[in-house]
Formats: sequence, C-alpha cells, structure tokens
Amino acid sequence: MEREQLSVDVLFVGAGPANLAAAYRLAKTLEAQGREAEIAIIEKGQSVGDHILSGGIMDPRAVEELFGPDWRDEIPVDGPVRGESVFFMTETLAIPFPIVPPTLHNEGCYIVSLSKICAALKDKLEAMGVMICEGFPGKELLFDGDRVVGVRTMDMGLDRNGQPGPSFQPGTDMFAKVTVLGEGTRGSLTKSLVDRLGLAGPNPQIYGTGIKEIWDIPAGRVYPGQVWHSAGWPLTNDQYGGSWMYAMSETRVSIGFVSALDSGDPTFDPYQTMQRWKTHPKIKGLLEGGSLVRSGAKTVPEGGYWSRPRSFGDGFLIIGDSGSLLNIARLKGIHTAIKSGMLAADTIVDCLALDDFGAGRLSLYESMFEQSWLGEELRKNRNFRAYFQQGFWAGGLLNGIAMLFGGRIFRDRVPLHADCEAMKPAHWGKEPMAVDGKLTFDKVTGVYNAGAIHEEQQPSHLVIADTSICVTRCAEEYGNPCESFCPADVYEIATGDDGGKRMQINFSNCVHCKTCDVADPYQLITWTVPTDAGGPKYMGM
Repeated sequence: MEREQLSVDVLFVGAGPANLAAAYRLAKTLEAQGREAEIAIIEKGQSVGDHILSGGIMDPRAVEELFGPDWRDEIPVDGPVRGESVFFMTETLAIPFPIVPPTLHNEGCYIVSLSKICAALKDKLEAMGVMICEGFPGKELLFDGDRVVGVRTMDMGLDRNGQPGPSFQPGTDMFAKVTVLGEGTRGSLTKSLVDRLGLAGPNPQIYGTGIKEIWDIPAGRVYPGQVWHSAGWPLTNDQYGGSWMYAMSETRVSIGFVSALDSGDPTFDPYQTMQRWKTHPKIKGLLEGGSLVRSGAKTVPEGGYWSRPRSFGDGFLIIGDSGSLLNIARLKGIHTAIKSGMLAADTIVDCLALDDFGAGRLSLYESMFEQSWLGEELRKNRNFRAYFQQGFWAGGLLNGIAMLFGGRIFRDRVPLHADCEAMKPAHWGKEPMAVDGKLTFDKVTGVYNAGAIHEEQQPSHLVIADTSICVTRCAEEYGNPCESFCPADVYEIATGDDGGKRMQINFSNCVHCKTCDVADPYQLITWTVPTDAGGPKYMGM
C-alpha cells in the first residue's frame, strides 16, 4: 500500500496541555534564538479540546512560568478559588472537616475549563507556524530497531470488517527526529511502547474513573469560586475515591466523582456511584430545580512517582498523564502536565542544537525533572496512593504522618498491585439503580450528554482477544464486570436468536475513558483509536 510520507523535526502525539505547552515553549525558544524547526502535533479528536476532560482546578505556577505574570491575558479561566470546604459524608450527613487538609488547599488556584485552555493554545501555536493535524489518530509507532522514528496515522474509510471502503484513505507515515507522547491517561501508543521496551516503573500504574457533570442551578446556592470536596459515602472503607463541586459562576457548577478501580468488587460501577452520590441531601439540595448541561468520563492515573515509566529513550519522550505525573494527593494534574511539557521543550532545544536524539541526550529530561519543583512535589507524595490500598482510614493515618514530616519519612517505595489483579471472583449480583431523569440519569443519557459520536460502519476500536471467555469463564468467575465498570454501556452480554449468549460491543457509545483497558481482569480488552476520529465532544467542560 502506498502511503504519503511526511518528515518533521519534532512530532507531538496528542494535543493536551503537556504537548501544547511543550510546542509553545519550543517554538518561542527557537524564535528567540533565531533558529527554526518543523514542529507538528497530531490529535485524535476532530478538534483540539474535544477529548480533554479535567476536574478543573489549576495551580497557576506552571502557566506563570510559561507566559509570565500576565498569564491571565493568554488563556481563559472561570475565576479564582474564593472559599473551600471538605466533608466526610455518611448516607445522610455531610460532616465538615475542622480544617482543610494541606494537600487540598486551593488558595491562589483557579477554576478552569481545560478544553478551552487547550483550544486557546492551539490558536497561538498555529499563529506561530506549528502544524496541528486534527482528526489524525496515531495508529502505531514507527521504529528503526528499538528507536522511535515517527508515527503511522490511522487508515480512514474502513468498513466493519476492516477492509477499505469507498472513501478509503491510507494513513500517513510521519517521520520525526523525536516523537513526544502526551496522549493523556492510558495512551494506546504509550502503552505499546512501554510494553515493547520494558519501560514500566517500579510500581504498576493504577487508575480511578472520574465522572463529571456540568449543571446550571438556581442562583443563591453557591458563590463564584466556591469549592467542595468530599470523601466517604457512597464508598466503603475498602474503596478509594471522592467528589468535588466547583462553582464556575453563581448559576453553573462542575461536579464529579472519582472512584478507584482497585476495590476488587466486580460489580462496582463508577457511573452509578456518581448518580447515587447526587441523591445525598447536600448535593440534591444544590442541584434540585437545575438542569444537566454536559457530562463525561475519563480515567485518572493515580500511581504517582513510583508508577512513572522511563520517560525517555532513543527518539522519544513521554510526558503529562502518559508519564504518570498527576499529583493525586492534590487532585491536580494541569500544572504538572504543563511543567513536564516545558521540561521536554528545553530538552529538545538542546538535542536540536547538537542534532542528537539518542537516549543519552534525551535523558536530560529526567535529570531536569528530578531537579525541578515538579519532581520535588511528586516525591513528597510518592506513596500517597499506595497507603490507601490498606483501606481508607489506615491510608489517611499514614499519609497524615508523612505530610506532617513534609515527605521526609517513609521514603522507601510502597508496592502497589495493578487494578486488574485486585478483582475478586464473586457472584455478588448486580443491582441497577433506578434513575429519575431529573437528578439521576442512565448511562445512555450520559453518552448523549458527552456528545459521543462514532461512525458505525467501521471496525470496532475496542478489541477483545477472545470473546468466548466473556460468556464462559468471565461470566462464571466474575459475572461480567465490564457491564458494570464501563460508564457508557459499551459492553453487553446479549442473547442470540438461538438462545446462546454472546458479547456485544456497542463501540459507538465509547467516551474514550479507557476504563475497560484498565479493569478487565483477563486483560483481553484493548482500546485502540477509531478510524473516524470519533469520540466525545468535551469542549467547555
């Protein structure tokens, strides 16, 4: 098959905050030095920002470094945090913490829509001559031995059987001196690279699934910049997670719930947990009489410092959420992603000057990371998430002691087990929650409000290696947990005309959260990019 070929100096995979900040810093630095380089970004979404979802509080430290003291003139924000509370919830009570834990202090931070920030950065980059290719999913990495030399983009116009259809267009081979992977959480190319080269960190990565909703509510219930966080109900002591409420204005709020995927319960349902949380008197009182505007879901990389893959090698760097740089203790990853992009840009400037993109030269990224405030911030909380695998109360106690000493004790790595390894064989029975369509909603409504669209006449981008296991071994051992953990009703055990059971994959529902790729106990499910650049539309969330 003849493919178009394109060569650039630097290729960024994914138009999230890490890569956009990296491209901006790189272009600005080269311009100041009177040098030039061909810089390209490929993005799987149809528009930059479509696939970007974040809770939405940003520490401005990194953007101030990137843009200077007038950074608020450069990117959109909803406004500063003006007050915050933390609650422990029982089924009927919201008990306020007497003090806000240090990791949850948000003074000086801002409520933002990350998708809007990414769209604004895209406009800046295009004005600077950076090539941004929207709707170009990266299918696979290109190698010369074990050296990454670029990316092949996805073939377009394939039919359901994966064969060329009437509108077939082969993907492009994009070659680069260095390829920067900033695909966000559980990126498909990053996953394949880590597996191929054995780059995994000392601990496996673990994840939570976050469900987010934007609501319009009657005035007078919150004030702009008000922030709530909570722990407790509807989670048990064996389950890690919590909620947020961020007041974007007096009448619009961002709410969400993040549930860890390592509880071991095969019937655990992150989407249903979020819906149940909204029935709590405090949350119900906030939302009643309001209307749901948008919703979405994504996984969150919670492993932290010890789960970072080796983030450099011959011809590549891994940054942002792909590099496990979320600070789960602070519930923040925007500033860490942007800082990692700046470090990557500074590394690449050095490599371009010497025309050396080998692992030895690109290891400068790791050295700068360890010496930066980003490395220091993540090291302080290096065992935060691991402690909570011992239970909520034990984890809170151990982390409290560690924070009291500023991260100077408990330095040794605390091991983690992968989410898929936690699943316990059980027949606990699924209990679907009744929804009312006003406060609580079913998953199909969630898909609609995420704006998820895929062309149905294409091969499924969700691949199960052996579907016979779904209706035999998995059904017997776990009761098909994919029907519970998927927030978009993608996986369904259906009954055929002959009365037999089969796995039905409703891939057009997919909101690209990657929960299935993470939580499948047999690791038979592989999330890949769709051929139509489809998916959710999260702009403004």
